[in-house]
Amino acid sequence: DRTQFMIDRPRWEPGMNLAGKTLLVIGEQGLGDEVLFANVLPDIVKRLGLAGRLKIAVESRLVPLFQRSFPIAEVGAHATYDVGGRITRVVPFVGDARDIDLWTPIASLLREFRRTADAFPASGAHLTADPTRVAHWRQVLEAAPAGRKVGLLWKSASTRDSRHRYFSPFDAWAPVLAQKGVTFINMQSGECAEELAFAKAKFGVEIWTPPGIDLKMDLDEVAALSKALDLVVGFSNATLNISAACGAPNFLISTPGAWPRLGSDRYLWYPSTRVFLPPAFGQWGSVMDEVAKALGDFADAPD
Repeated sequence: DRTQFMIDRPRWEPGMNLAGKTLLVIGEQGLGDEVLFANVLPDIVKRLGLAGRLKIAVESRLVPLFQRSFPIAEVGAHATYDVGGRITRVVPFVGDARDIDLWTPIASLLREFRRTADAFPASGAHLTADPTRVAHWRQVLEAAPAGRKVGLLWKSASTRDSRHRYFSPFDAWAPVLAQKGVTFINMQSGECAEELAFAKAKFGVEIWTPPGIDLKMDLDEVAALSKALDLVVGFSNATLNISAACGAPNFLISTPGAWPRLGSDRYLWYPSTRVFLPPAFGQWGSVMDEVAKALGDFADAPD
């Protein structure tokens, strides 16, 4: 299933001089992965220098967020097709490809710029939410019930392959939802009416859904909403990646052996992330108790 990239220009390799060059970086894998791997782009901007030019191809819903985050770059959408049974990615917004000196899939940049844990930034965010929309969402959230505003994410929008192993059954959230002083804000994209009704009927908890936002399609708004919240809690999906990349505080419930932890107990991509780990696949009880305790402490802490 390896993606074939249709760009007839020299491919970047580690060690190549980027100063003053025009580099095309193409997003790859899933939407959340494009956000995750963008951790390296500030380094690329520095390496290109004032005379260099950066072009970034990402999933169409990410274009506004990436353009704001990297204003010196030209950001556009890539497109993916099935060509003779091969997954093929093209970059329609690039006009004359001869203007490009080098190109690379975004994750390949890690081969030079993220070879050790120390190479990851220890603080800060690599994506920038719209400050005007952050202010808007803070005002909207005033209409929600009183308490710390905590975004909640509990499943993936994708149901393919064995992805369900990385997400708990919804009823495992019981100790988390029982915490006082918290207003849970629905950040879950896709169909989730069943879980919202279940939370209200079984736990007596209303997960408040923000009005006027499509949590699947309006990803620039999702970024702003996440920054307006006090905390985001959930499993690793595209929304959590966006919120963490924008620097929103978050609790990530990971799984044993999850590759983005890179063999550590941290999430090096996002300095604002606190990781919670179950002892083994499917053993959600202890980790949910741990998250519940941490959330209770967060709710009780002074502003």
